[in-house]
Amino acid sequence: MITSKIDESFLGPSFQTHFNFLEGQLKTSPGGGSYLCGREVTEADIMMIFPIEASKSWASLTPSRFPRLCAYLDLMKNRESYKLAEKNVIEIEGSFKPVF
Repeated sequence: MITSKIDESFLGPSFQTHFNFLEGQLKTSPGGGSYLCGREVTEADIMMIFPIEASKSWASLTPSRFPRLCAYLDLMKNRESYKLAEKNVIEIEGSFKPVF
């Protein structure tokens, strides 16, 4: 009961606020780019992959509600560097299972 109240009162609205901000940032990305800061991937993009992916299990991050943010996450996960990192994790751990 307590956790559902925290979810309802704090986490849900907080996720919505942050998702709305990121959706807006992607909509107005400089130069019409697909990344947070423009046409080229930056450190900001790399740093945002984990929190966005992790928040999917707690919040309603769906393409119908946040199309740009979901497309952005797919874009980042389809980068060769992401795939190589995923491959390295599989070689070390035996599988790639996100902790979220």
